[in-house]
Amino acid sequence: MKRGTEHDLIRLLHGELPADEARALRECMRGDPALAEAWRRLERTWQGLELPPAAPVPPGFTGRILAHVKGQSAPGSLSWSAAPRWVRAAAATALITGAALGLGVGRSWPEPATNLAAVSAPDSAEEDYSLAGSYWSLVEDATGSDSREARP
Repeated sequence: MKRGTEHDLIRLLHGELPADEARALRECMRGDPALAEAWRRLERTWQGLELPPAAPVPPGFTGRILAHVKGQSAPGSLSWSAAPRWVRAAAATALITGAALGLGVGRSWPEPATNLAAVSAPDSAEEDYSLAGSYWSLVEDATGSDSREARP
């Protein structure tokens, strides 16, 4: 018997085989005594399986669980004092770094154009407007160099 056939027998036993494939497999079992015997053996094994009986709850289990739950803090009440020192230091560093970068970017951002005529669609001869292009032009303005050679 092929490995795929064994797999199909198990799928048939579990009721996972599509109806047309199940009919075809049952037809094959009628013509192949070895396949039919494998099916009967598999079915007997499956029927003989039982779940073990449920284990009783150990004495005092409920009391221990309730004491443990009462000893824990309420859900959603996290505190910084419970966090390790390195976590608090990393959070403070990230906050300070983010604020410094935000201030730096805010100062280097170009002033908005007050004249709507100055803000127009680019001509076809010019480069298309893109976020990356505006970023590089800001970098060029801030550093005073032409970074087009470094662009990918």
